[in-house]
Amino acid sequence: MTESNRELVILGVGSAPFDALLEILEERNTVTPAQLKLVVGDEAEADPQVFANRSIPVVPLKDFVFTPEQVVLLLTGGDAAMAAMGKAEEAGAWVVDAAGISRGDESVALIHPLLNAEALQAVERRVVAVPGAAAAMVAEALFPLRSQLKSVEVVLNQPVSALGKSCVDATAAQTARLFNGQEPDVDETTGQRLAFNHLSSAEALLESGHSVSELALVLELRRLLGDSIAIDTTINTASVFHGQLANLSVQLEAPVELATVRGLLANGARLEMRERPSAQDAVGSENTLVGRLRSGLLGPAWINFCAASDNLRKDIAINCVQFVHLLLKTH
Repeated sequence: MTESNRELVILGVGSAPFDALLEILEERNTVTPAQLKLVVGDEAEADPQVFANRSIPVVPLKDFVFTPEQVVLLLTGGDAAMAAMGKAEEAGAWVVDAAGISRGDESVALIHPLLNAEALQAVERRVVAVPGAAAAMVAEALFPLRSQLKSVEVVLNQPVSALGKSCVDATAAQTARLFNGQEPDVDETTGQRLAFNHLSSAEALLESGHSVSELALVLELRRLLGDSIAIDTTINTASVFHGQLANLSVQLEAPVELATVRGLLANGARLEMRERPSAQDAVGSENTLVGRLRSGLLGPAWINFCAASDNLRKDIAINCVQFVHLLLKTH
């Protein structure tokens, strides 16, 4: 099989990260227009998409034929994604789950292309998952300290784009109504107003008081950093469209000089030190911005710092493209 015979199949046209993904695929010449196939669930419709100045048709799932030469990227969940995953795996294709539909399935390896790509050599199945945007950013920020971590508390401020494109559209419509002196409609997905608001949780809460996303973030971080680390998470939603920011409170196994921690972070892969990171500064960047490093007040082994990143372009689209490139080139 030659590289030119390989195909990239994407399910998730119109999803929040889709446009950024196509842009990066084109920038990096990862695939040609002839190698790109777009699929949509049978109940949905989508217009042809432009890629590298070519019109790419969007094919209903029921009419699409999967083959072993393909890498299938799932950007959205639901019944269509589950069906596509089953058909693609049965056909012998590689499946990359970027929508969290295989979360909790220990037979599916969770692989961050920057942190543990070597795990691809020992996978049980040709189905692999990339971490969600929040886990990808936080794991990158903590990875230089991994061997010394005892416990981590994550307070994530996620943008509305983390909830999907429908929430981005709803926020835009609500903002327009508020600027025109009109009362905005409540968002159907969250049951709350998104524009000019800050939600303690955008999801219904479990009996424990946690959200599913908070528990999923704990699970993914433990799989990436090690399950001996105590991790607690809080996810709230800020009224911004793109860019996420996390406040990290870290307990190390033993006290470490702040200058040493700063040096480890400064040399971390795809980390960029800033005095005061912001989500706005992170949007468009291919790095995770880290800063506000300071000693914690809970004890000598505690440190606090912030991390910010572009949740769509960097943490989903770029990670997916890097992983797809690896599969197309070497597997």
